[in-house]
Amino acid sequence: MKCAILQESFSPGNIEGNHKKVASFYQKASKEDVDVAIVPSEALCGFEPEDLLNFNDFSERLEKIQKSLVRATDSETALIFDTPIALDGSFSPSIIVAYDGCIQHVIPQFDTVPMEDQIVELHNGRILVTYCSSIASLPVQELLATAEVVDICILLDARPFSADSECQRFRFIENLATSLDNLVYVGQSGFQNGDVLTGASCWYKEGKRCIQFPYFEARSGIFDTGSMQPKQTPSIYPVNKEKMTALLYKALVEGVKGYFESCGITQAVIGLSGGIDSSVVLPVAVDALGCQNVTGLLMPSRFSSDHSVADAVKLAQNLHISYEIIPIEPLYGAFLKQLAPIFQDTPFGLAEENLQARIRGNLLMAVANKKGAMLLNTSNKSESCCGYGTLYGDLCGGLSVLGDLYKSQVYDIARHINKKKEIIPENCIRKAPSAELRPNQKDSDTLPDYDTIEQVLRMFLEKGWGVEDIAKEGTDARTAKRILDLFYKNVFKRRQTPPVIRLSDTVLERDIHLPLVCR
Repeated sequence: MKCAILQESFSPGNIEGNHKKVASFYQKASKEDVDVAIVPSEALCGFEPEDLLNFNDFSERLEKIQKSLVRATDSETALIFDTPIALDGSFSPSIIVAYDGCIQHVIPQFDTVPMEDQIVELHNGRILVTYCSSIASLPVQELLATAEVVDICILLDARPFSADSECQRFRFIENLATSLDNLVYVGQSGFQNGDVLTGASCWYKEGKRCIQFPYFEARSGIFDTGSMQPKQTPSIYPVNKEKMTALLYKALVEGVKGYFESCGITQAVIGLSGGIDSSVVLPVAVDALGCQNVTGLLMPSRFSSDHSVADAVKLAQNLHISYEIIPIEPLYGAFLKQLAPIFQDTPFGLAEENLQARIRGNLLMAVANKKGAMLLNTSNKSESCCGYGTLYGDLCGGLSVLGDLYKSQVYDIARHINKKKEIIPENCIRKAPSAELRPNQKDSDTLPDYDTIEQVLRMFLEKGWGVEDIAKEGTDARTAKRILDLFYKNVFKRRQTPPVIRLSDTVLERDIHLPLVCR
């Protein structure tokens, strides 16, 4: 059986644009005498249309486009896609198999739908089509039971990438493929609503991976299950820490690229401090947008070390971006003078520290506005969990690039960036993290060490453990309680920070729904 698969990005609300991609793909497949053309889940309506389905205009347009797409099918090439269908006053995702201008088969997305009802008879073979959106709920035994009566098993998907569950997904697919003659997995790619969609579509024959599309990127391909001999292609799956780190970096690049495209913005501004976070965000932005579209701003203060400025300059030069050095001392002095009636006779403290961050935030936003650019935020997940950031200062920006990565992951990505040659100055990686808002400041003056923070947060966020359970794993109970108290006391900050490129199952912008297990 000759098959064509499409791995693409489909935007919610852009029904006409989505239809154009699907129709063009189908027309090319038909000209190649393909038996079945397959598109990923939620192609017509776009990834996670959610409340859009409640609008009559959207649902009417979707129905009209769906009918138009079906009418355009011919008698030789079947088209497989899914779309929300109105049932009993609500919309239910259903898979449609269409050819010869008609819908030939509808497969509702219900757990109760018998597997035999998901088998479709085509001109020269039998296929089984189902969703892969929830691996845990897939009836594996029923799927395997169909192996002798179907020629191909097709899994449709639209899955956000998550470092927490990606290994589980690809192991499931590989294990399933060993018991099926032909397994085709088709997923959406691109960046939608904060999620980087995996893509990574593939075809397995007799347990061997014959076709493998890359993560996140748009691709299409044609293959013949009858004429092609099983031939194992190289794995792109994150089977170890090194591959996962490389994949996280690629996801960041695709996230920035996709978000800027959706916003119609081509240029980025980044505050460069010589620290590890901004040193990682800058190469991500350059890979996503091009060095000519990225501007760096260095804003030293009376507390900035000489090596911080030198490291930031070296990084900017290594990546060939334009940059400016704007010392904030004149502005800082003017602010302190204006605030003297309130600040006088009080010790130097948090207000004076945060004032520097907010001055920098103002400068960065001004430059972004002048250039018609977007400011990229450089805060990481470990800091955000503990509230280690200044509202309207270093927490401002249009997109949080590292907001779903722990500090250790940021260091891993920095080393990945430097794998072939030194792009990030080695001193940025070696030196102790510091906000440099007071003399000789280090992050460890205020926070527990980042490794401990990550250990506690992973047990809390991923396993739902409280202080007592965390302490049993070796972390001091007082330290664990301190970290979790910081987590909850700083929800208000996280609710005001930029949208995050989501890379895990425990995204902080959704943390308001977490149980108060640390109380």
